[in-house]
Amino acid sequence: MKKRILSVYLKTIIINKLRLATLFSFLCIYSYGQRITINRIETRLITNQGIEFIGELKDITKVHYSYSNFSNKGILFLNKTKYEISNLNFNASTNAFESRINRKKLFSYKNSLLDSVSINNHLFKKIDGYFYEELYKNKNFTFLKKHDIKFHNGKMNIMGLPDTEEFTSLVYRYLLKNKSKFTPLKLNKKSILGLIENKEDQNALSLFVKKNKLSFKREKDIGRIFNYLFLDLGLKEI
Repeated sequence: MKKRILSVYLKTIIINKLRLATLFSFLCIYSYGQRITINRIETRLITNQGIEFIGELKDITKVHYSYSNFSNKGILFLNKTKYEISNLNFNASTNAFESRINRKKLFSYKNSLLDSVSINNHLFKKIDGYFYEELYKNKNFTFLKKHDIKFHNGKMNIMGLPDTEEFTSLVYRYLLKNKSKFTPLKLNKKSILGLIENKEDQNALSLFVKKNKLSFKREKDIGRIFNYLFLDLGLKEI
């Protein structure tokens, strides 16, 4: 009888330990209606579809994101397969994509394992380990937008003492990529006309922009401007 009682007691202890181990091994969190299961929460995120992503679970800190919240339609492209996710944002401070897990935690995806990413139909392509938003592309060059951080020095008062603290802000830098060469480009008339050597083509482009009520300063109009240069004017390169 004592042996039987002892056997039942030991079995109960083993079952409780197994339940405890399971609780710590698999942590289930609900985020924006999507059930996310995290295993080895320091390095790996496993979705309820069984897809694994390598990255890092991080505390939420004050950084600059490209979008005001995480309620964005995201698509991760990996090994010729795309995965949709409903809570994705781009951390411009670290050049990494992140999903919010709860109010205090977020998951940062490892860049080296992602080929490209789309957020709200804006495509980000990885080039030399960094992600750039691709705004326009043809066989000769690619027009890119870099989501970046600008550092601002604090101001000094008349006594030479700090009056305001240093701070950072989100900025966008535009680049033309031709093969491995990056050329900065400002969104203004002078900078874009400066890409064209022929004066007649410059005048034709200016007339096209004015006639179609476009702007050299509007990001969404630059694609139409480049299409005109290459398709209508027949430019081979800039």
